[in-house]
Parts: sequence; structure tokens; C-alpha cells
Amino acid sequence: MAPKKYQLKELMKATGGFSLQNKLGEGGFGMVYKGILGNNKEVAVKRVSKNSRQGKQEFIAEVTTIGSLHHKNLVKLIGWCYESKELLLVYEFMPRGSLDKYLFNQSSELEVQYSKVLDWKTRNGVIRDVAQALDYLHNGCEKRVLHRDIKASNIMLDIFYNGKLGDFGLARTIQKRNETHHSTKEIAGTPGYMAPETFLTGRATVETDVYAFGVLVLEVVCGKRPGNMYAQDDYKNSIVYWVWELYGKGEIISAVDKRISYEENEIERVKWEEEEEEVDIERVKLEEEIEIVLILGLACCHPNPNQRPSMKTVLMVLNGEVSPPNVPLERPAFVWPAMPSSFKEGEDNSLINGTLTPFTQLSGR
Repeated sequence: MAPKKYQLKELMKATGGFSLQNKLGEGGFGMVYKGILGNNKEVAVKRVSKNSRQGKQEFIAEVTTIGSLHHKNLVKLIGWCYESKELLLVYEFMPRGSLDKYLFNQSSELEVQYSKVLDWKTRNGVIRDVAQALDYLHNGCEKRVLHRDIKASNIMLDIFYNGKLGDFGLARTIQKRNETHHSTKEIAGTPGYMAPETFLTGRATVETDVYAFGVLVLEVVCGKRPGNMYAQDDYKNSIVYWVWELYGKGEIISAVDKRISYEENEIERVKWEEEEEEVDIERVKLEEEIEIVLILGLACCHPNPNQRPSMKTVLMVLNGEVSPPNVPLERPAFVWPAMPSSFKEGEDNSLINGTLTPFTQLSGR
């Protein structure tokens, strides 16, 4: 069912006139408010900044892109409103908020509701949820979609802490189903999640989405922010560089968020004595599982796009169907040109609506 067109007065009433008491957060181009519609349905209403040209572009992109998508791991766009210069987007309400609020230590008393530490089972589930959403965008819907802004703050959690990918303001639909890339003169995305080739080519590809997913995997497991790189060779302050260094030393498991308690995973702990060492079988199994996910994250963050796994392969690894890709102990140098396996020179790079090319400065959204 297509998103509904709402009247401004309906959404004004639902949000209490966009009351600050109903404010849920602030995005790159507007505020988000909690609203209650006439049928007592809870929603989230994004109010796009009136004077933002980029915001208007995002508004159109959201309506034209996510409005036609349907997947359990995508935040559902319920409706929209364009009236009296107001641009409003209405989404399903996600009661647990965004993932980033649970991953990083919060200092504000206002964030006490997000003080819950997500256990490994929940984190692993969210990673799988996002992988399913991306596989759908890349391979499962009628027209291939590139999200272009995968990050923890764009992952929303429902009441059961299931993950849903949201914020399609930078997303673009590929005109031909067998195409996998989109060219632009402007760089879109968030520093720390952007693949190194993006800074040289300006192209968004399925591989650049995979790279951002890999960074997301690392921060979910490690509970660390991704870092903020401005050049493709400046990785020493990034989570990718840090985890890769530990991997090369054989210490990758030490990257795991120390707040994750094994007891929280309700594991039946079985121990026995072997050569005077106490061995926790279930803990070893759990660490092996976490290590596989970390290595998968590094594989997705390979500097060269043609070495990154597809989202189909990612899902197979997460489901235990195949082993993770081989990852070198030392992070390879970024070499260009190294065209993505999906990229074919000479293809028509145009989008369904090529005029909608939002720009996100390197300082982030």
C-alpha cells in the first residue's frame, strides 16, 4: 500500500503543534516528533527544515524510494504531507529509538532510558536484521536501491530490539536492474562509514554500501564510534584500523565491547579441568562466533571494493552456511583503479530521477 497523503492539521494535532515535549530527535535536515493519530496509532513525524534545499531533495527521495519498498527490516513510511511550505514524513514509531544510543556511553540524564547494555544475542540479531534489509535493497526488490548512508543512528529498534534500516534521504534507485552503481559529482554519506574509493570517484555502488555495513558491524560488536576520516589513507584513528591491528596480532577478541556479559546471554556454563586450566566450553564457542562476525566486518571493509563480499554472502556467513572470507592479517593498501566487480564501464549511470543528487559535506550529516 502506497504512503498516505496527510493534511497538515492532522499532523499538527498528532504532534501537539510540534511540541518540544514530543521531540524524539534531530536529523540532518529536520526535527523528528512523536505523534498520535486519530486512531491512537503512534507515529514518528519528520519535519523537514523549510529553508533546506537538501531537505527538500531528501523529502522527495524518501517518498519516491522507500514508499515503494516493503520489508520487515525497513522502517515503514506511512505517509507524507506537503502543505503551506511544510514538508512532513510520517513513519512507523520505533519505541526503542536508534541503535547508536545503546552502543556508546551516554552522559546526559535524558538518555537514561537508553542505559540498557545490549547483550551479544541482541547485537548479533540487529546485525542480521540490517544484513537482510540490505540484501533486499540490493537483490530482492524490483529496482536495485543503494542506501548510501548506513550507520548506527539510522538503525531503529522496535519494542523487541529488532533492527530496522531507516532514513532513505540519500538513497537512490538504479534505473536498470542489472546496474549496481550511481555516479555523482557530489560526495554523499557520513565520514567514518564511507569507502575509500568514494572520495576519488564520487560513485555509490553496492560495494560502498557493503563497506558502510562492515563499519556498522565493527561498532556494534566493539561499542566504539567509527572515527572520522577525511582522506582515504587516513585510517589510523578509525575503528577499521584498530580492529585490523588486533586481528593481525591474534587479539581480535579483545576488541569486543567489555560491557557485554556472558551471563546476559543465558549460557549454561560447562567447565572441566584440563592440564590445570579451567575451560569454559560455551564461552569459547561464543567467542568463536563473535570472532567470525568481526572478521566478516573486516572483510566488508576491505580497502579494495572487488574484494568485499556481497550481502548474499554476508547472510550466508551469519547463518553459518559458509565460512567468513579470508582476510589478510595486515590491512591491504588501497589501490586504485580497482573497479568493483559490479562496475561495468560504459553503462548508463543515470538514475530514475537524476536531478535529485543530495550533497553531504565531509563533516557529516
